[in-house]
Amino acid sequence: MELPFRAVVGDILCGEHREFRRALQSRGIPYVLTVKPSYSWYLATGGGRETLEQVVGEYPWDGEEEPGEWVALEHSFRDGHTERWWALEPTRWPFGSRSERRLVVATTDPATLPDLTTFYLFTNLPAPEPERGAANGDLAPADVAEVSRLYALRSWIEQSYKQVKNSLGWAHYQVRKDLSIRRHWQLVCCAFSLCWWACRECGEMRSSPPVVVLKDPEHPSSAATDGAVGGKKEDRHPATTPVVAAGAAEGALVAGALRNAVAILEGILRHAPASGAKEAA
Repeated sequence: MELPFRAVVGDILCGEHREFRRALQSRGIPYVLTVKPSYSWYLATGGGRETLEQVVGEYPWDGEEEPGEWVALEHSFRDGHTERWWALEPTRWPFGSRSERRLVVATTDPATLPDLTTFYLFTNLPAPEPERGAANGDLAPADVAEVSRLYALRSWIEQSYKQVKNSLGWAHYQVRKDLSIRRHWQLVCCAFSLCWWACRECGEMRSSPPVVVLKDPEHPSSAATDGAVGGKKEDRHPATTPVVAAGAAEGALVAGALRNAVAILEGILRHAPASGAKEAA
């Protein structure tokens, strides 16, 4: 099964790996990768190397009233607030119309180019202008705002990777064969997808989480209270969904499945033969 995607995004480790970029390019895979401002190359005329910082320095910035070739962007954040950013796309060598890659610089301050909020991006997505999109004409074009937006998604990838690695055991495959490691990763990704879906569903339905950890198996009702939703602590209401296998004899930290697991179990019992229902009961 193939999943549609707009572009591969990656950090400096991927962006400065020439073989990685060539592999994506040879397969026609769109990418948006970041590189360091010190990234350099040999000049075509000889006489040393040139860095991205030097290239960007050739494009003047005289303030918001006279931005030159800098373009204003509006970045939206999850909490609802927006910030004004600025983007620049140098078009001289080696980033001309015949180049397979473009350089897009996104920053909060073109005057100082702060380290923490300035990104130097390589992409093979063609520019909207026909004369500049000939190199990778098979890919859908993207303006500087779209390139900047795509790279902004990388922070979510990093956040998700932290949860996958630390909470779901991405790196806990021990010593296994390559195929076994890949299977382990697939199971972890499935678990993460289920957690993400369940979390979103709970937010939309304002219900308790599908799975809770019972702190006290002898008092399973406390788990429902811990999983309640609401604002202040005194305003929270206990969950009304029953807990499956609450108070199991194994002891504390038993996962109690809520809502969906109950519905699935009821469906199995409803369609099971009479003998099977008795056994399940």
